[in-house]
Amino acid sequence: MKNRIILLTVFLFMGLTPGLWGQSIDKSKMPTDESLTAAKQLVTTFFENLKNNKHKENADFIVESLGANWDESKKITELNDYLAKFEIISLKPPKGVFGKLFDYDLIEEGFLPGSDRYFRHTYISYHEGSILVWEFRFYVTEDKSVTLHYIGWTDSNPFEYMSTPDMILSIYH
Repeated sequence: MKNRIILLTVFLFMGLTPGLWGQSIDKSKMPTDESLTAAKQLVTTFFENLKNNKHKENADFIVESLGANWDESKKITELNDYLAKFEIISLKPPKGVFGKLFDYDLIEEGFLPGSDRYFRHTYISYHEGSILVWEFRFYVTEDKSVTLHYIGWTDSNPFEYMSTPDMILSIYH
């Protein structure tokens, strides 16, 4: 009877604490300076294109980056969707909300603990009418190329956006 209680306690303990028995996270593992620099260069090109109304180049870049597994009709749909969104962003007030981009800043670099191959950069862009917060996520391929894995933007309050759980995750690791 005593052995059964000990065995039950051990199994219960193991079931409630799986982290003790699993892989430990290497918190020193981070993206290399080369990867971070390559990602920043991709973003610099993106914002320069946006500033100069080269929306087709940005839409092509996004579809090429994200759409490797998309069929041709989805690629065309997404390309047109991104193109329209960038044109709307560039509309000058009062016809549009944002207008011409005149500057941008990197406001956050997020890393996943234990991974040197996936990371996030968050930017704020300053337009003649308002601001946008941009999130770029990058993946470092097997051959160490940095590729865009996700892009998104919002016109929400930057302080609220930066306080969401996924944005503050990297602070605690």
